[in-house]
Amino acid sequence: MPQDLEDAVLGASGDPGLRCLALLHGATCIGRFDLVAALHELADRLAIPVERRREAALQVAAYGGFPRTIEGLALLAERAPSAGPAATERTADDRRRAGRDVWDKVYAEQADEVLAWLGTLAPELPGWVLDDAYGRVLSRPGLSLAERELLGVAALALMGLASPLASHVRGALRNGSNAPAVSDILRACRGLAPPNAQAVIDQALQRLDRNVLRP
Repeated sequence: MPQDLEDAVLGASGDPGLRCLALLHGATCIGRFDLVAALHELADRLAIPVERRREAALQVAAYGGFPRTIEGLALLAERAPSAGPAATERTADDRRRAGRDVWDKVYAEQADEVLAWLGTLAPELPGWVLDDAYGRVLSRPGLSLAERELLGVAALALMGLASPLASHVRGALRNGSNAPAVSDILRACRGLAPPNAQAVIDQALQRLDRNVLRP
């Protein structure tokens, strides 16, 4: 067990279980599978239910893609072979409605503007994002939207993606988190982050401290 990883999860105030879950998600999204096994050891010590870890692994599909989702789920299955019953699959219309509902909660007054911008990148993209990333993944039960947004913050921080990170920091603040909780996740990510992501994390922390990233 790397000491810095254990310190990142256990050595601060706040919620170590949520930090561990967020780092599991983020490490899987960036392909740091060497850290995923160690984080599962910490998750065992913290008694984080397998079902919550499974939701964190499934959410990787929205941030890190299917290959890393599959690898993350396979590593979890080695520790807990029972996957449990599959969630009921929504109809296409229900997925679109659920996706739009979550999208609006995350982006609030900017929801239409951001969706329109995605359409300028590729006409298909808004539908893909609403139906799949939001309607199929982020609207699932098992984790609250506040928790899912904090997991997304961890993934985007470790990826070093400043603009999406700022959006999902605001999404977390709009949906039940507060600035100390978001800062806690960002600081936990610093020890895992590659060099290119360190400056992005520091900038997000500074903006939170200055209250620039308001909900």
